[in-house]
Amino acid sequence: MPWIENVSLGDIPKGRHHNAGENSMLIQIVDPDLEFPVPMHKFKETHQFKFLDLEKDDDAADEVKVSDAQAQQLVDLLKHALDKRMNVVVHCVAGVCRSGAVCEVGVMMGFDDCEVFRSPNLMVKHKMMKVLGWTYDEQEPHTINGIELESGLIVPAKAVDWTNDNEKVFVLAKARKERREQTGE
Repeated sequence: MPWIENVSLGDIPKGRHHNAGENSMLIQIVDPDLEFPVPMHKFKETHQFKFLDLEKDDDAADEVKVSDAQAQQLVDLLKHALDKRMNVVVHCVAGVCRSGAVCEVGVMMGFDDCEVFRSPNLMVKHKMMKVLGWTYDEQEPHTINGIELESGLIVPAKAVDWTNDNEKVFVLAKARKERREQTGE
């Protein structure tokens, strides 16, 4: 099964993501006033979106929030990637919320999960789920990789045995730092 991974804008020009191979798709999401980074690696397809990391109730103009049309395009791209068995790398600015939402929906659609830290933007996630005809909880809490602990914090399934709620954040930060040091960046 193809996989899907969320990464930050800064990871794209430095190639800090899984090797997607020749049969791959890059989905780029940036703020409306930002340029798209040039990827270090070649992707078969690249698709670009501009919208802010805003939730439904945030006080901002609708034209800077993810639109229904963009949600439809994102779902169509993921369906296409699944049909063609393409690995997908999705980036936004921080690599956590907007790209995390696309990845979370992608995992629900059937992509293998790279289990990168994500806290999905619920507006993006819910709009994509609506396009797919799926139900969702309007009161869904913000999560981290889809698992909720008794404390209310949600972390990846592989992390439920960690000793405290903040450990995953620090472990991932340390791992990313070590990877950058190993690659000389």
